Amino acid sequence: MAETDRISRPSWQLAALLVAALALIAAAGAAWMFHMRMQELELQLAKRIGEFDDANRQAQAASKQAGATLESVVARLAVLESKSQEAQNQQLALSAMYHDLARSQDERVLADIEQSLSLVQQHLRLAGNVRAALIALEAAEQRLSRQGKPQFATLRQALARDVERLRLLPVADTTALNARLDALIANVDLLRPEFESELPAKKAAPPAKAGPVDTATRFGREAWTEFKQLVRIRRLDHPDMPLLTPEQAYFLRQNLKLRLISARLAALQNDQATWKADLAAAQTWVAQYFNRNDPLTRATLDSLKHLSGASVSIEDADISASLKALNEARKGVRG
Repeated sequence: MAETDRISRPSWQLAALLVAALALIAAAGAAWMFHMRMQELELQLAKRIGEFDDANRQAQAASKQAGATLESVVARLAVLESKSQEAQNQQLALSAMYHDLARSQDERVLADIEQSLSLVQQHLRLAGNVRAALIALEAAEQRLSRQGKPQFATLRQALARDVERLRLLPVADTTALNARLDALIANVDLLRPEFESELPAKKAAPPAKAGPVDTATRFGREAWTEFKQLVRIRRLDHPDMPLLTPEQAYFLRQNLKLRLISARLAALQNDQATWKADLAAAQTWVAQYFNRNDPLTRATLDSLKHLSGASVSIEDADISASLKALNEARKGVRG
């Protein structure tokens, strides 16, 4: 039993040593494996760190490049913003210049039309020249039509209405009236005064028979002839008419001509009151101081009466509506 124990004890120790050796080998293998694993990990970590360092350097380089690019972009953006601001300023300046130019052009057009309308108003008030007024108004309306701007629409409508209204106005034939007045003025010197005798002139006395005539007889005959020349007896149809000297008769004819000339000017100026007053005065003078039995005097009176009934005035010949529309258009342009 004891031998058996002696025999088995080395075996157990051997087995324990074998197990311990195996365990040591296993531990050494595990340690070696762990060491190898750690080296591998270190290599991988070093590789990763190297790659990270490369990536970091690349990232830094890229960051620097991106920063430079960003700075360049920012600089370019600032330049573009500056140019954009400059372009906007130029656009605003051009827009302001365009508006100023358009406004000044519109004001210039309105100023020209205002001058034309003022001349038209003067023609209508002073001379009553409807034809010239129509030409000026139509020219102004056509000029605004060529502009084609909506702010002138009201003014164009007012001009068109005034044109149509002036076309419907009755206009006196001043040419025919002036021709008749010229004929009357030319006939003033041919009118016979009222105090001129209508009887035929007496035949001249036959010459005295030739013979011896003494000086006293010849002197008495000549004195009688001179005495008869001092006193003349004429027949008057109007005893209350004042007698006129030749000088007064001359001034009467001249004043009559002046009255007819004044009537002609009144016809040109469409002055109805002056026209009637001058023709009435001329008619009164012709009837009072000239022989009404003479055919020329009767024809002159008939012509004066017919002329005094003619109308030379033009009513409602104004363009106040166009002038009002012009003022409104000017306010709109300035506003």
